[in-house]
Amino acid sequence: MNSNQIFEMALGLEKPWHVKEIIMTKPEAGHHGQIDIYLDFEKGFKFPNGKTHDTVERTWQHLNFFQHKCFLHARVPRVQTAD
Repeated sequence: MNSNQIFEMALGLEKPWHVKEIIMTKPEAGHHGQIDIYLDFEKGFKFPNGKTHDTVERTWQHLNFFQHKCFLHARVPRVQTAD
């Protein structure tokens, strides 16, 4: 099991979502370290609630991971619904 799989399991991600990349910044004097987790979905995946017409980059701060600040980054699909 690699680190991406561990974080996918910890975050409860399911298909089509997966961890694309993890960047860990070491703490420096007087500052906490930081973990940036980049999420993505399978290319060409068809979401059930409508046709995806583009994506928007979003970032959320997650709970700290030990003493590291943790941020999730993802391309969020924008879908066109029938309404």
